[in-house]
Amino acid sequence: MVEPDTIIDGRYRVVSRLGSGGMADVYLAEDQLLGRQLAVKVLHHHFAEDQEFVERFRREASSAARLSHPNIVGIFDRGEWDGTYYIAMEYVPGRSLKALVREQGPLDPVVAIDIVTQILQAARFAHARGVIHRDLKPHNVILDEEGRARVTDFGIAQAGASDMTLTGSIMGTAQYLSPEQAQGHAVTAASDLYAVGVILYELLTGVVPFDGDTAVAIAFKQVSAQPPPPSAVNPATPAALEEVVLRALAKDPVARYASAEEFIVALQAARERLPASAATAIFATPLSGATPSGAKASGAAAQGVAPAGMAPSTGVPPAALLLPADGPPPGPPGGMDEQAASRRRRRLLWGLGGAALLAVVVVVLLLSSPSSDGGVTVPAVTGQSEAAASATLRNAGLIPVPALTTSVTVASGVVISETPPAGSVVGKGARVTIAVSTGPGNSPLPNVAGLTAAQATTKLKDAGFKPTTETQPSATVASGRVISTDPPAGTVAQAGSSVKVLVSGGPAQTSVPDVVGQSRTGAESALTNAKLAVGEITKETSTEQSPGTVLEQSPAAGSSLPVGGKVNLTVAQAPTEVAIPNVVGQNEAQAAAALGRAGFTPQASTQTTTEASQVGIVLKQSPAAGHKARKGATVTIAIGALAPQTTPTTTSPTPPATPTPPASSG
Repeated sequence: MVEPDTIIDGRYRVVSRLGSGGMADVYLAEDQLLGRQLAVKVLHHHFAEDQEFVERFRREASSAARLSHPNIVGIFDRGEWDGTYYIAMEYVPGRSLKALVREQGPLDPVVAIDIVTQILQAARFAHARGVIHRDLKPHNVILDEEGRARVTDFGIAQAGASDMTLTGSIMGTAQYLSPEQAQGHAVTAASDLYAVGVILYELLTGVVPFDGDTAVAIAFKQVSAQPPPPSAVNPATPAALEEVVLRALAKDPVARYASAEEFIVALQAARERLPASAATAIFATPLSGATPSGAKASGAAAQGVAPAGMAPSTGVPPAALLLPADGPPPGPPGGMDEQAASRRRRRLLWGLGGAALLAVVVVVLLLSSPSSDGGVTVPAVTGQSEAAASATLRNAGLIPVPALTTSVTVASGVVISETPPAGSVVGKGARVTIAVSTGPGNSPLPNVAGLTAAQATTKLKDAGFKPTTETQPSATVASGRVISTDPPAGTVAQAGSSVKVLVSGGPAQTSVPDVVGQSRTGAESALTNAKLAVGEITKETSTEQSPGTVLEQSPAAGSSLPVGGKVNLTVAQAPTEVAIPNVVGQNEAQAAAALGRAGFTPQASTQTTTEASQVGIVLKQSPAAGHKARKGATVTIAIGALAPQTTPTTTSPTPPATPTPPASSG
């Protein structure tokens, strides 16, 4: 506990303690630099050693400090001091909306609409900046001296989707938890709108839609039970307003209002359909002075504002009629003087009413204020049922704050742990958070197909599961995207159980076989066996390979391709045959030219002739004219050449023989 007159961080002088929460003490302090009063929330020392709590505490400041809005309690500063951490925030004298409902019961519908509209205006502003409150409830809505609703306690608000709580832990108060929060699922802006729906229900009926003996029992009702129509609790509830409430309380977030703006529009439309009625005057009767040092503060004070019935140390009487954030409702015709006079009359009535109630409030506060004598040792309640633990803490003068937590080892409804721990000495009336098991917390696996591996694991962790990734090839899902999960999406599984996330590594790879030299049919068969396909086929004339033989392939053999990839082939084809022209009778030059034009190769030979006219002339060709041959084939042409001349040999004439005389007979 910080004593009065202590200077926090060299700047904030403590005036008195306003209250104590489960995580921090709140002090009324004076800013010595700017000379103004503010509330300083100081984290309990035993939490300052817990990095998760410290991060949550820092997140409160960084989230809320960005939210400057008339309906949001402002954050001024944060820092580290005396081994712990603090947040300096706006000091708002007033009382909580919860205190108002407890005192007055159901509110006039017009007043209820105006208050909830202001809460939604704050939510709309925060949601537009990526901040989700996560714990909207009447305890966190303060009605200031002007009757304006101020939303506070962003202690568990978060920006973005990261989860600052332990896996499976449900933050928030059970009566105002959305069904998705009660199941430990990711929290969105729709969760805040559900909580606002519960607040509106309570303002109209005086009770919450779901209640029970334990936080676990209430959470189960949030998930599975339908709320009684407000008119069943308070028959005076207008039908138009009941319709708005029930839509805000839809189990499916998609069925609720799409945004705070849409919710506001629906409320204004319902207001226009209401019969004319006078809004109830609501007083916040003050006491002189601030909360005494060491006294337990309730509701508003614990949030950094004065508690119900308390006023700032200035002693200014806070009496105000609740009005819409945008100004008073339209009144009867008249000039500004008439309106000003009307306001003066109302202020007079408020002052008289405040004076009349002052004595009663003083007596009630004196009787209800707990003793500030000494500290209280936190009793050990771990292992007890929630009901027994709560009773033990209340008997010790402490306030039990249940927080639902899934567990695979502790039975449902049993306390897992307590904070501050057993044996700690705290002030009387301090809050003790008890983590209550909901059991394994069965819930359906979310569908993460098509998400990146990082997105899928985050979503599964937010849902309370333990994801592991495994890569496998896929020809239909892009590399790095989730194919499916094991168990599949929609399967009801225990929170904390393992889920295998199958991530695409792209199409499977295969090696390209060598098909050069094979026939086209054989190549296609080899590629099919390798889970590949034939791509483009180019034909090329070849005199060395048989027609249909694969001459080339692309990609080359040994390359890697995705399954189903294509390989281009170049296939041999036979040369084209043409008719050989007739060149007989032409001279050698003419014949060679004619054969060349036809695609043949002439080859000359000589053939002797005795005719001078045949010299240099093609006397014969082979193959003969008219025969077909492939282009490039050789055609032999015989060219006439004059045969060489021979000289005849001259011989002397033989003289005639002398006749031989006949022989004589005789």
